[in-house]
Amino acid sequence: MPQLKHSYTDLNGSDASLSPGDNEVFDVHDSEEDAHSTATSVKDIDIADIDDGDVDDADAELDIEDQIQLFGGNLHPPEYYIESMEMFNQDDYESEDYKEGTTRLINSVEEQWLLFRNHVKHTYDYDPISIGLLYNFFEWRLNQKFTPEGRRLRGIKKRSSLGTYWKVFRLAYKRAVGEKVDPKLNRSMHKVLRALAKKFGLSEERRPNRCMTVDQLEGQIETTLSTTKKSFKLGELRIYAVLFLLLLAPAGAWPQSILRLRFGDLMIMLERDPDGGPHNTLVKFTLAFTKSYLGEKAANTYPLPETLSASSLLLNTHVFLLGILFRHQAFRATTFTSPHSLKKLNIYPGETELLLPLREELEHVHVFRRAVQTLMGYVISDNKPISYGMIAAWTRRCGELLGLAYETIPYNLRYNAANEWTTSVDISEDLRNLAMDHANSVPVRRHYLGHEIDRDIGSIVRGTKPQHALVKQSCSVGHSLSRRRPVDLTPEQSASITTHPVIQNRTRELRQLPKGSKEYQNAMRDQQKLKKRLRRELKQQIRQAWTANQAVEDIDRQLQGRGFAPSPSETASTGRPQRPAQKRLMAALTVPPATDLEGQYRRRDDAIIAVMAYCTVKEGCTVPRRQSASPKSGRPAKPSPPPSDLVEAAMVSIFICDEKDRPRRCFLCVGKAHLLPPEDPLVQELTREFYTPGDLSKHFKRKHLRNLKDDDSSECPACLRTLDHKMHLQRHALEIHGTVS
Repeated sequence: MPQLKHSYTDLNGSDASLSPGDNEVFDVHDSEEDAHSTATSVKDIDIADIDDGDVDDADAELDIEDQIQLFGGNLHPPEYYIESMEMFNQDDYESEDYKEGTTRLINSVEEQWLLFRNHVKHTYDYDPISIGLLYNFFEWRLNQKFTPEGRRLRGIKKRSSLGTYWKVFRLAYKRAVGEKVDPKLNRSMHKVLRALAKKFGLSEERRPNRCMTVDQLEGQIETTLSTTKKSFKLGELRIYAVLFLLLLAPAGAWPQSILRLRFGDLMIMLERDPDGGPHNTLVKFTLAFTKSYLGEKAANTYPLPETLSASSLLLNTHVFLLGILFRHQAFRATTFTSPHSLKKLNIYPGETELLLPLREELEHVHVFRRAVQTLMGYVISDNKPISYGMIAAWTRRCGELLGLAYETIPYNLRYNAANEWTTSVDISEDLRNLAMDHANSVPVRRHYLGHEIDRDIGSIVRGTKPQHALVKQSCSVGHSLSRRRPVDLTPEQSASITTHPVIQNRTRELRQLPKGSKEYQNAMRDQQKLKKRLRRELKQQIRQAWTANQAVEDIDRQLQGRGFAPSPSETASTGRPQRPAQKRLMAALTVPPATDLEGQYRRRDDAIIAVMAYCTVKEGCTVPRRQSASPKSGRPAKPSPPPSDLVEAAMVSIFICDEKDRPRRCFLCVGKAHLLPPEDPLVQELTREFYTPGDLSKHFKRKHLRNLKDDDSSECPACLRTLDHKMHLQRHALEIHGTVS
């Protein structure tokens, strides 16, 4: 009898034995014959084929018995499979698999279709479907301004969005009917969409797919780290905002896959330089979550060697990543706790790398985690990841502060990677598609290559030296960079919203409602939302019109011989001064490169330590508090005491001598200020005096008490006393510090 030719000793651990290899030709008949031979003549199995090592007779008998049990199929009785076949739901395997976001869109379209049917009081269904029915459904959808619950709809404003809605409708139709929309009907709907777009005045403008070059990325990172107009609640979030961009830029990856990066997806190693240079700290990160809703796929791993000799460390991914790793003591070696230890490490002779393994318990912990509020401020959550909406808002705001006219989005870096790889001789088309997780080049051609040609095609045609750098600069997001561009509304522009006719009508209606009633509170909340929306729209209008208006002013002034207008004066909206930790961070990242290797190591290590120190900083509010009213005329203003004296005076004022005393400073905030350096600008904010003890009570309950659960323990930073639970804190606040809660 023929012997078994394949080994089946690892059936539970891998499916490699049951599937053909890359170089094998899988013959169905051969497989059936092997299976038949196995089932009928198990005793004829050659033990040497199962295990290459030496096996004694006892182990061989056990091995054969295991094979008999496996191929016998006797794990479950026949009734198990009969019942399973009767209850099997084949719809779960015949339906299309869509990403979670796409599924939500399909469900939303189905809800809208049901509302339309109820609105017209007819039993229209998907099948049969006509062009007239679709026209009226889409017109009804464009006319919707509010949800059935009364919430205002954002609405469809662009023709491209209407086209997307039609594509989602086709998916909903296919899911309900089981087949695609008729091609003829699909072609007719293009005319319907054009007609409706014209009727409702939908914009034909598409979002520009401009790239963010590396030079512009450096400006974005510098603004993110140095600005005080944008608060990140916790310093580590500011570092995350930079690290996210530095990982996204070279990988050109799906932004959500970067956010879902876990510590187990990172590999840090000391690599021997093949060219004989010093050892290099190599970072590899694997993006395991890349559109895996259709099933798990092979994950791409991206290598990042370290560059020590750059002009600044703002673009050094290793500084920020190692700062996070050392901050959380992520390395498995208990003695490896400082970046200064890196230069002491060596690679074993004859080997090419030394792995720096991370702790096993961090394997499934996300690198990018959001902050959660506690009694004394914010801390990094255990494993709650940052959402794409959060990182996109941070990127957009920092782009505004940088002076960019276009809305800055993470995809600007993905666009740049696709364009750079397309023109690079070192990256093949297949490698580019693999890195971007594309099946072919169609997505790059349709969505990533810029609609503005970023090459000097005129010089190429004429055969002269092309000016590619100049044209590329004009096609990137940085072409419009201007520090003079308005970032926020002025107080006068913001106050002008109150004169808007809609706001005035809402104000008159609000006066007719009894104060304190539920209707009054709902109306007040709706009015605040409306004011925010109108301010946002006004800001967008001003920013869009600024470029042309400012250009006209610059032209007129120069032709009249007056030169450029002076830069706008710094106002209160500039933000608070940089705190010491932020100054130290910026200084460490912008130190010029050293001339020797030891100096380069010292420069890198100092930057990592500065990143670690800034991660623990609890940032305050974005907008500084208004200054108190000026003193009465004729009465000289009291000079401000030195910061150290201010903290000491505040510490004395938060302790009561009588049970009826009611201080007007928060003992938790003053205790926190006592731990900061005296020159820290946040000290002034933390030691401020509230107008009344009642205002202090509101602050205590809103900013501190509500973030504490009933059974959570805490510590008073002023008394250094441990408080067992929430009620204990409230009693301590009243009896020791006179704060009523």
